[in-house]
Amino acid sequence: MASSAETTTSQTKAPMILELIYAQRAKDVKLAKSTPGTTPEDMKVYLDELKLAPPLISFVDRLTRNPGSSEAGTSSVFLVAKIKRASPYKGNIALTANAALQARTYAEAGVAVISVLTEPTWFKGSLVDLQLARRAGGDSPDRPAFLRKEFILDEYQIDEARLYGADTILLTVAMLSPTRLKALYNYGLNVRGMEPLVEVNDAAEMQIALDLGAKVIGLNNRYLRDFGVNMETASRLVDIALESQNGVVLCALKWISMREDVGVDRNQGGGCGVGWGGVDESA
Repeated sequence: MASSAETTTSQTKAPMILELIYAQRAKDVKLAKSTPGTTPEDMKVYLDELKLAPPLISFVDRLTRNPGSSEAGTSSVFLVAKIKRASPYKGNIALTANAALQARTYAEAGVAVISVLTEPTWFKGSLVDLQLARRAGGDSPDRPAFLRKEFILDEYQIDEARLYGADTILLTVAMLSPTRLKALYNYGLNVRGMEPLVEVNDAAEMQIALDLGAKVIGLNNRYLRDFGVNMETASRLVDIALESQNGVVLCALKWISMREDVGVDRNQGGGCGVGWGGVDESA
């Protein structure tokens, strides 16, 4: 986890649930890296020598065009649809969910991105979910981009994501020191060719993401410390992004549950040269 010397003021006390998840995922990664056949050296062979990863598409390009039309431009509204069986704040949501079937349904509906939870303990996901969802999503150039929704703390997880079919990964500012965040961002972008989705929860984290040079930033309305929801969070953070004039694509996280919410998204960001979309995370 981030050291006190490296963290910002907004990160001085990490959320308890993030501490627990981070500790467990660190153990999981250590085990995977020590397992014959899935060592870091094996992963490099699969990715760099054998070229076994599925074809990659640009996450940013996929977001800046409405999947339901040929109209280009950052004013388009796009949808990121999630595959999630459970969560630490809602408990079991849909344990019988079939990732492949759900991905096919989302793809046929024209979503821009399919987000697949791969964390097994609290969210009941797996890398197999990502792999099968990616296969079910098709091979068209206009297919959805696939996001590995995970608690990324090690470059090894980025290699896993690419091998199992992800086009992008999630990096959570609240969970990582600025130094670690930068290292993971650069590895994902420059080594594996994936522009990460960088998730922020407050103004300080937004500034970290902007300083990082992130092209896609997720605005999380759910406080990671207590899972409460503040509907005004996105409104405050979009103003900061617009003032930066960095041309980032913004994703509203944790609150899209009805058509009217999508209208709010478009009104807040669509006419300001910033791509603006939403993720259905009402559960």
